Amino acid sequence: MPKQDPANAVDYKTMEIDVVIKCFVSDKDRPFRVIFKVEKQGSFFSKDIFVQNVDAKTPYELVHNFSTLGMNYEELKKYGSTDYAEYSFATLEEAKKVKDTTVEYIRFLIREHQQETLAQIS
Repeated sequence: MPKQDPANAVDYKTMEIDVVIKCFVSDKDRPFRVIFKVEKQGSFFSKDIFVQNVDAKTPYELVHNFSTLGMNYEELKKYGSTDYAEYSFATLEEAKKVKDTTVEYIRFLIREHQQETLAQIS
């Protein structure tokens, strides 16, 4: 019997997320918005992976990672979670930092989870 390649043993579905930064010129104080939307849940976690309740301290409390993945129960209660989120910032740099940090963290977790899933099957 030929050995089956573990990558083909499971139909691993990757999470798909749409992320954009938009500038709303009508908003004088916080014109830059990072918009996150889960398009496809994929094979892991929940669809609700973005922080819902945000205030001025949130970027510092969460070190610019607006993903709820890996949060404990108390943090989840405090921040809430959603599959569609818009966050407003005063500067493009701050908006980019939240976008990049959150996306990199989610990519890291997807890679880790995919390797774990494939390892369990082989």
